[in-house]
Amino acid sequence: MKKKILTSIATFCLLMGITVTALASQNFDFTIRPPFIGSMVSSNLVTVTTGMSPFVNPNVSATPTTYFLSPQRVSSTQATQLISNVSTAGRRNFTYLTGYGGVGNRYCLSAYPSNTSFLEYRVTGTWSP
Repeated sequence: MKKKILTSIATFCLLMGITVTALASQNFDFTIRPPFIGSMVSSNLVTVTTGMSPFVNPNVSATPTTYFLSPQRVSSTQATQLISNVSTAGRRNFTYLTGYGGVGNRYCLSAYPSNTSFLEYRVTGTWSP
C-alpha cells in the first residue's frame, strides 16, 4: 500500500512538473522573408510569472538567425542580450539587460536573419520570457 501511495505521489509530481514546464514555455513559428530590412518577426507578448527563465529553443534551421526578447513587438528595443547566428537546434538562455526582467513584465521573442542575404525560411520552437 505504501509503495502504491509513493508511486501515485511521484506520478502526480511528474505530471505537475510537465504542466508547469508547458505553461512556462511558448511555441513560436516564424516565416522570415527577404529583404533584410523589415524581415524581423515577433511573437505575442507574454507576461513573466514566477519560475520562468528566459530562453529560446529553436528546432533545426539551416539559416543563421538572431534572437532576443523585447518589451514591444517588432521593435529593436532589447530586454535581453542578442543570441546570434543560431543555425542548430537546442536551448539557449537569455540574460536580461539592466532594467528588464521580473515577474509581471511582458516580453515577446523577436528574430531576424543574421545575414543580410537570405531566402525565405521558417523557424519553429519554444521560448520563455
